[in-house]
Amino acid sequence: MYRITHVESLGTDYTVADSNGKIINTIQVIPHSEILDAALGKFTLEKFDTISSYLEKSIAVLEGTEAIDPTRVLWYATTEEEVVLAEIIEYAVKYGYDKIILEHLEETE
Repeated sequence: MYRITHVESLGTDYTVADSNGKIINTIQVIPHSEILDAALGKFTLEKFDTISSYLEKSIAVLEGTEAIDPTRVLWYATTEEEVVLAEIIEYAVKYGYDKIILEHLEETE
């Protein structure tokens, strides 16, 4: 049996305030690997017959996905080893995102 994880428990919440200290927003930042770990791990043909089956079963073990507005999720993928999180959060606040998914991509040649 798989463990059920609520998506709000993933990642870290960052509170964003203006220069006067007034709270503007809270942004949830989640490493994509944490989502995979909470779901069913990486897709492999050995474990799953099809990608559709994998996605269906992964979504089933994540609670709270129905409350997420996909237009307010910023998926930030990069090959850089380090990112300036403050800049990504600033961008997210400016454009109305409330969740950021960070994905580190391996460089290809």
